[in-house]
Amino acid sequence: MKADFLILCGGLGTRLRAVTGDTPKVMAEVQGEPFLDFLLRYLIKQGAQRIILCAGYKAESIAAHYKAKFSQVEIHFSVENEPLGTGGALKNAASFIKNEHVFALNGDCFTPVKYAKLLAFHQKHQAHATLTAVRVDGNKDFGTIVSNDKLEIVAFKEKFVTDEVQYINAGVYCFNKDVFDLMPTGKFSIEYNFFPKMIGKKFMSYQVDAPFIDIGTPERFEWAKAHLNEMLD
Repeated sequence: MKADFLILCGGLGTRLRAVTGDTPKVMAEVQGEPFLDFLLRYLIKQGAQRIILCAGYKAESIAAHYKAKFSQVEIHFSVENEPLGTGGALKNAASFIKNEHVFALNGDCFTPVKYAKLLAFHQKHQAHATLTAVRVDGNKDFGTIVSNDKLEIVAFKEKFVTDEVQYINAGVYCFNKDVFDLMPTGKFSIEYNFFPKMIGKKFMSYQVDAPFIDIGTPERFEWAKAHLNEMLD
């Protein structure tokens, strides 16, 4: 697939320390392997050929592990010398990008997205940026995405308790390469500091009804250990 894949791997995983110690969050073991191994295998099956790991905390241990694995794809490492936030980490990796389209992913989340379909949707709508939105029946843990009937993102809502169907951010994005020119330098959040500024600039919502895993808390991590394999089938 002619696209680069950027994966955010710099999180400290402070909420998981009770069960993972000082292991980087993306390297937390699920069924005997780092969570990131599962994610990379899935991306390779989806056609990924160039993967850029945006590493920060314990970057050297992540690089050591993946330099010897997955030789069927190019894996590059973009390292933060200081924490840059989700947006700053992606901007920091811009010099590694070779293709006109870029997928960006949170390395501690997984949704079985069909990336060729996501790219086709992005191109069909002539989008600058597309965010994958997962349907949830009721919500209290995540902010939600508001789209119009053209699937353009028009607003973001903070967390609130509801029993109604909502769409949440799956942590999977498709960007045109030139979107990185719009990003500021330094530390910033892609979710809070950049995405709201993209509203009205061909910023689309790619809506999916699919499972969603976020290993950010011990409870969600335990759920992932029990259910991840069935999501990969």
